[in-house]
Amino acid sequence: MKNRKKLLVFTSVFVLCMTSVMGEDHQIKLALDKADGIYRKGETVKLAIDYRIDGKEADGPLKIEATRQDNSREEFKFDAEKKVFPFELKKGAVRFRVSALDADGKVIHQKISGKKPQPVSSEIGAIADPKEITAGFQEPADFQQFWDQAKAELAKVPVKASRKEVDVPKKQQGKFRLWDVQVDCAGNAPVSGYLTMPVNAAPKSLPAVVSFQGAGVGSGWKIFTANAIHFNINAHGITNGQPAAFYKDLRENALKNYSRRDADSREKFYFRNMFIRVLRSLEYVKTLPEYDGKTLIVTGSSQGGAQAIVAAALDPDVVLLDARVPAMCDHGGILVGRRSGWPQLIRLKKGKVANPKVAETLPYYDMVFFAKRVKAEVYFTAGLIDRTCCPSSVYAAFNAIPGKKVMTTMPSRGHVGDYSEAYKNRLAEIVGKGAKK
Repeated sequence: MKNRKKLLVFTSVFVLCMTSVMGEDHQIKLALDKADGIYRKGETVKLAIDYRIDGKEADGPLKIEATRQDNSREEFKFDAEKKVFPFELKKGAVRFRVSALDADGKVIHQKISGKKPQPVSSEIGAIADPKEITAGFQEPADFQQFWDQAKAELAKVPVKASRKEVDVPKKQQGKFRLWDVQVDCAGNAPVSGYLTMPVNAAPKSLPAVVSFQGAGVGSGWKIFTANAIHFNINAHGITNGQPAAFYKDLRENALKNYSRRDADSREKFYFRNMFIRVLRSLEYVKTLPEYDGKTLIVTGSSQGGAQAIVAAALDPDVVLLDARVPAMCDHGGILVGRRSGWPQLIRLKKGKVANPKVAETLPYYDMVFFAKRVKAEVYFTAGLIDRTCCPSSVYAAFNAIPGKKVMTTMPSRGHVGDYSEAYKNRLAEIVGKGAKK
């Protein structure tokens, strides 16, 4: 602990701006006295601030905004020459935004490479006792029964696939094969994605990675993983490899606002069929002759992270789960003074839930209750300045996982899908062991 406190590394995202007057360069860099951004309740966060103009230390005025997980906010004026701003973290998560002020107390805006003027500011986040966070909702008594019924519905549809081999990108030629795949599924659409594997793969020789996509509308992705099968499915069971206009039309019409569709009905909510496709994608991969029969890995970020959690919860054959800034966690957080994870469907009106039917549906789609059913080894990431999938929501799901798990916090990152080094290293170990020469 001593050494960690002495090591102060400036890791935050900062805005490097070019002034329109006199060509000044402004920089604000931030760092915390704890590199992971994790504190105890009541502990004082020491926020180090390095403000420079043209590379030289500046002593100008700064504004510090501290925004808590319930969206309450405090503002402070701070002299840059003091270097360290102390803040008592009473509970939950806090996001610090530090901005440079002019002589009139207004935030300085400057131009960057022809773009509109941007504020000279930087952000970093911290969180108190995150392992104590639990779900805002109570788990429905029939949660398991609800998803068992969905699995039974899926079981009535045989695992039948059509696949068409397509050209491999030039740098992967001679190394991998690639197919556009559709798999029959219950619900309103097939599983649709791209399957890749090394050429000349022997039967029962390869581990399998199934990956899922974040929010949006698009084709499956062509992902090539050394020594492994990789199946990436698009989130909606739509056709792959189409022109951009095809997906734009879907975004603006047939799939517009899909994340809110039928949220007042647990049977009709859009994500029910998406999660059924998740399960079918695993069932399909397990039918491949090249699959080794034992090494099933799931991965995704944001909405894809939610799908990966569902996959590991509904299929006990999954051995490794990677969920990066996962969505759909702690839908009920807003009911206990926290920000819920995306898509943040519950709205309060005068302190009461505006649509009680939505609040009845969402517990069946809360990653917290899926997470408690995961048997796999788990790797999560949380961005401590993430406004889309706030860190408290991610921790609510992470804390529910019963087995081996690793969290990587990113104090200066927001909603980003970067793989953690911990997961990359573990994947390399597992894939290396799983592949037969």
